[in-house]
Amino acid sequence: MKQIRKTITALPSGNHSINFVKSSAEEQIYTDFIVTGTQTLTGNFNINPSGTPSIYTVVDILWNASVTPSGHNVVIFGITIPDSLLASGNFKVECFYDALSGKGAGGSITNGWVVSIIPDASSSADVDSDRLADDSVTTAKIEDNAVTLAKMAGLAKGKIIYGDASGNPADIELGSADGRMLLGDTAAGVAAVDMSGDATISKAGALTIANNAISTVKISDDAVTAAKLDDDANRVQVVIPVSFESAGEIGAVDYKICFPCTIEAIHGTVTKTFTSTGTHVFKDNGGTVLTGSQIDMSSALLLGNIVSSTPTANNTFVAGDVIRIETSVSGGVGGKSSVVICMLKS
Repeated sequence: MKQIRKTITALPSGNHSINFVKSSAEEQIYTDFIVTGTQTLTGNFNINPSGTPSIYTVVDILWNASVTPSGHNVVIFGITIPDSLLASGNFKVECFYDALSGKGAGGSITNGWVVSIIPDASSSADVDSDRLADDSVTTAKIEDNAVTLAKMAGLAKGKIIYGDASGNPADIELGSADGRMLLGDTAAGVAAVDMSGDATISKAGALTIANNAISTVKISDDAVTAAKLDDDANRVQVVIPVSFESAGEIGAVDYKICFPCTIEAIHGTVTKTFTSTGTHVFKDNGGTVLTGSQIDMSSALLLGNIVSSTPTANNTFVAGDVIRIETSVSGGVGGKSSVVICMLKS
């Protein structure tokens, strides 16, 4: 057995050869090399074996140099050293020659040499990607919640990951248009679509229903309340004849309201001229006068003349309430009117 220790000075580029002479006795030879120096690479720096080594020759190359790659590589026995290891300035490359059987597989085999990199030259227990075989990290070896977003491959803006029809992860474009959404697709698994048809949606989440999109069949029975109708569609009027012809016809008359409403206006038309002033007072269900509702028809009014009033308070009713008309005359009886009550359903 022979053991040899030598020093290699790092070069800015070029090759350093380690020459091997095969021993006739096939004895095992241990060789240590220490790489020293400070360099900024101007080309690749290679440390290569040459000659004919004896089988089972072991070479340890201890890297103790300070090298700036500057876009170039350090290659030892055919293996490119990662820049991250060069930055650390302290690692070891183990080279074992077994051209016959490939014994020691687990590192990278090049020209009969099994080459392994130990990141920390002070400890052979450390392992990094250069000492792991391809596809050797299984699911069971990954800790739950250990794969962070930073460890995942880059993904273009607007894309998301989903399971495709083959049960594999795939990406789909969602951000190519504002308001696009994802929908289940029995063939593809998921589809990115724009809302269309009766409604659209903006990227702010605002839903817009298309004009004329709501048809009769889409409306539940009794769902269109009075509040949803145009005011003109909710306006109705009630015509009430009032007579002042005899004392028995003068007094209070109640009329039941069939729906909730607001009395907006009252109009009185002379249908027979009055002998004296005929007064119409309107009261709500509790007997309170509708503010501003009183109508007075004097004897000076001609047939067909109209007197109007606009109630401003106490003029709201619910279904089942009554509106009371109280009539009186200032003098002799005589005359008739037709009262029109204008109501807005509520």
